[in-house]
Amino acid sequence: MPNPRSKSTATKENALAAEERDALLAVRQDARLGTNRGDGWWHITPIWYVWEGGCFRHTLGAGRRHLRNLRRDPHATVCVDQDPRLVEGLEAGAQAAVGFGLAELSTDEDLIREVTEQILVRYLGPEATAYLDPIMAEGRTIVTIRPEHWLTWDYNKD
Repeated sequence: MPNPRSKSTATKENALAAEERDALLAVRQDARLGTNRGDGWWHITPIWYVWEGGCFRHTLGAGRRHLRNLRRDPHATVCVDQDPRLVEGLEAGAQAAVGFGLAELSTDEDLIREVTEQILVRYLGPEATAYLDPIMAEGRTIVTIRPEHWLTWDYNKD
C-alpha cells in the first residue's frame, strides 16, 4: 500500500524528476498563471501555453490584468496539475509542477505570431490558425517564464 503521506503533500520522495516534469508539461492542458496584483491579492487565471527550452511561453491581449501586474512586478507562478482522484479515487494519485520565475515581456510581433500560432494549433488543431489574425489585431505581448524554482509531486510515488 502506498505511503499515505505521499498522497497528501509534496515530499523529496515524491518529487518529479526533470524528465517526468517535462512529460507532464508536454500534455495539452491548462496551466494557471499567478501574478501579484499589488493590493495584497494574487491574480490567478487558466492559460494556454507552450513548454519548450525550459520556458513557459504564452501571449496575452493588451488589456489583460496579468500584463499590468507583470510590468510592475515580474514575479510569476505557473501551476500545471492532473488530479484523476476526483473521478478514479485516492489510489489514482495526482501530479503537479509549480514553477516560480520572473516573466520576460516582449512585443516582438514575429515571435508573438509564432507562439500564438503554436498555442492555437496545440489546443485547437490546425484549423484554428484561421483565428490568428483577429487575435493578433487586439495587440498582444509574449510572456516568457523560465522557472528558477520548482515544487513538484507525484502521489503515485512512495
